[in-house]
Amino acid sequence: MISINPFTLKSAEDMVSLFSTDEIVRSELGLNKTKFSAAEEFEFVQDWCRKKSSESFEIRCANEFAGMISLSHIDLENKIAGVGYWVGSKFRGKGIGKKAFELILDIAKSKDVEILGSDIDKTNAPSLKIWEKYNPKIIEKNENQVTVKIKI
Repeated sequence: MISINPFTLKSAEDMVSLFSTDEIVRSELGLNKTKFSAAEEFEFVQDWCRKKSSESFEIRCANEFAGMISLSHIDLENKIAGVGYWVGSKFRGKGIGKKAFELILDIAKSKDVEILGSDIDKTNAPSLKIWEKYNPKIIEKNENQVTVKIKI
């Protein structure tokens, strides 16, 4: 079972544990250090949420921390928001990102958000596939990324 829950200090502890063993995710997220403090990571996420008008959620698979997903840059006046996510390498290819995305759509709809978007690396086929189901408008951002937008 896949669930998303508000990001907590326990989430940060589980995330730090994942970071300590998942070199692929560390590399993708640009995390150069190898030691992480749960308290520091929790504060980093909370600060990011405040600055970016965002809400972050842990992704759990069978109650195991599998990644994070965020509803970001929430603009309720214009009914738009962004979505960002990552999934630990051992959890990939199992539909976890797809299910987490469906769950974040429900949260966005509950806030009356009508347009969601994200910047995605052109080489990230699994992420692009998640968005394809929703007939996205795809805009070339630069040589490495596209911006995808959907109406929900």
